Amino acid sequence: MNILLTLLSGGGSSDLAEGGTYWAPYYIGGGILLLLLAMVAAVMAFGKGREHS
Repeated sequence: MNILLTLLSGGGSSDLAEGGTYWAPYYIGGGILLLLLAMVAAVMAFGKGREHS
C-alpha cells in the first residue's frame, strides 16, 4: 500500500518501483490464480453430476 501511495504522490516514478524488487506478489498471485483454475477444471472434469447432462 505504501508503494502505491508513493507512486501516486510522486507522479508515477519512484526509486522503489524502478528497482524491480517488487515482482514477488505478482508471481504469488498468478500462482494462486493458476492453482484455483486447475482446481475448478479438475472438479468439472472429475466431479459427480456430469452423467446427468
